[in-house]
Order: sequence, then structure tokens, then C-alpha cells
Amino acid sequence: MLAVAPLERRALALERDLERSTQAKPRAGVTRVGGATPEAKLDAFYRYFQRDESPAEWLARLHTVASASGLELRSGEYRAEEPGNRLQRYRIAFPVSGTYTQVRTFIETALEAVPVLSLDQASFRRRTVNDGRVEVDLSFTLYLPGK
Repeated sequence: MLAVAPLERRALALERDLERSTQAKPRAGVTRVGGATPEAKLDAFYRYFQRDESPAEWLARLHTVASASGLELRSGEYRAEEPGNRLQRYRIAFPVSGTYTQVRTFIETALEAVPVLSLDQASFRRRTVNDGRVEVDLSFTLYLPGK
């Protein structure tokens, strides 16, 4: 009884927490599809990527976020991949230079400002140990509905 009673109370508390979390209001921009069929859940997933903005508008927003973070995007590589799928992927790669805080702020703000963007890779390097600036090669993927 001494060993089982505390475990039963803990199990009950965990069940209540689980029930509360499943009834919680979803975050902004997140659609809850609860007990829907797998097909409905997949359709909801793809609907998330259907936005009014064009790739050029998303890229302009990235440049605006970079400027607001104190970074300048001088060059970049943009290419579309895998046409014909339900999701079209645009690979975006560019180098940035600034303080670690500026780069970190840019990445965080970009991911919030462009909800259909993912950060794939960030390679940081400093010229010297005492250098306050970092050079970073960033790779993002922009996901849009396929044609």
C-alpha cells in the first residue's frame, strides 16, 4: 500500500494533465484536427501552406527582417526544387555577417515572419577568437503549395 498509493496519485495527476492539454486552446495559426481521419489531417497540413503571398513577397519579407536585425543580405542563392509535388520547395542560401545577437535575432524573427519557412543549416565562424562579428552561412527552405 505504501508503494502503490503514491503511484496511483501520480497516475491520476498525469491523466488530468493530459486531459487538460488536449482541451487547451490551440496556438495561433495552428489548426486542431483532433479525431479527424488521416486524409483530413493530411489535407489540413497542406492547407496550412496555402498563403496569399508569392515567393517574391516572402523573400522581400526576409530582406526586411534582415535589415531590421542590422544585417545586410548582399547575395544569395535561390532555387526551386522538385516541381510537381504537393509542396514546392524553394531553397534559399545566403551568407550574413554581424554580431551573434543580430544573426540570432534575424533567424528567430524570420521564422516567425515567414511561417512557411524552415531553417535547414547555420554555419557560424569567426575570423579570430576576439572578433565580435561572426560570418554565417544560412540555408532555409520556403514551402509553398505545388502546382
